[in-house]
Amino acid sequence: MPKKPPASSNGHFGPGSGLPWKTLIGSLMPAAGRDRGAGGEPAFGRAFVRSAAMLLLGAAAGGASLLLRYALVPVLGVDEPFLPLFPLVLLSTLTGGAWAGAACLGVGVLGAWYLFMGPPLSFVLAPYELGGLVGAFLAGLIILLMCLALVRLLARATAAAEHEQIIAREFEHRMRNTLTLVQAISRRTFSPDRPLDDAQREFEARLRALSEAHAALLAARGQGAELRAVAAQILAPFGYVPGEHRLVIEGPDVRLGPAAATGIALALHELSTNAVKYGALSAPAGKVVVEWRLVEGDPPELRLTWRESGGPLVVPPRKRGFGSQLIERNLAQALGGTAKLQFAPDGLRAEIAARLR
Repeated sequence: MPKKPPASSNGHFGPGSGLPWKTLIGSLMPAAGRDRGAGGEPAFGRAFVRSAAMLLLGAAAGGASLLLRYALVPVLGVDEPFLPLFPLVLLSTLTGGAWAGAACLGVGVLGAWYLFMGPPLSFVLAPYELGGLVGAFLAGLIILLMCLALVRLLARATAAAEHEQIIAREFEHRMRNTLTLVQAISRRTFSPDRPLDDAQREFEARLRALSEAHAALLAARGQGAELRAVAAQILAPFGYVPGEHRLVIEGPDVRLGPAAATGIALALHELSTNAVKYGALSAPAGKVVVEWRLVEGDPPELRLTWRESGGPLVVPPRKRGFGSQLIERNLAQALGGTAKLQFAPDGLRAEIAARLR
């Protein structure tokens, strides 16, 4: 039977352990403010060139509608100024977007007014022709808006299908990683030289931490989880109460991705279990502070610190156990950063740094 580890904070880390009209009208506005260059600044030049090209495309289509009117009158025998305009508005909007459709409509209506309505080559309009001009403009505008609505519906349907594929791949990836992690935990928790009851309790506690991490992710609909919520949920069974000074959580609002949330949840559980058994939380005057901050960058870096004080004297372990490996190796890999444990005499200290993607 193995001996009980000494009363120090390293024991647990030792061996064995809808489409509103406002939206549609908004699509007529330039996209320069939304277009971002490599440096994160709006790419005004690129947006201006693109908008100008779409305007020219639409204006050309509007001019083509005037030429088609001359060609179609002898064929159809119908002198309708706006007959070729509506199909070209539809085609311009589908190929060039809102700017091209608006330019085509404007050039086509103004050109037909100037060339075919009232006295030739003038903007003088007879009263009975005003209704036809306004009606043609409104009909073209309705076609443009309906075309934009159709394009957006198709875009949303495509995005929804792609999102479902991403969710399916993410679910498969997460399940594979979870099963691998459970396998590693079971392999390192159960050993021939360890009492079965102790191993079962520790295995169940680690699975609960894993379950709580996934519960926090599900509460955020798979889009990650708030670091403060994850820390509070993991530390609550160990005595964390907001506002009390024995277990303190401090830091700005940070949203973690699924892998980072799971890794940090497991690390906090390991550190808390160690603190209750051998560290600061095993002494009446002991205190644990979990704090983090963000360092500006592209992407920003999260720096989290676990700091214990007021507990028993800390003795560095002669051999790193599974809890230590889980934090320093597995967590670092999950976060794409670094994780270090410092066994200072006055209290264990863990430092975690990771880039937030």
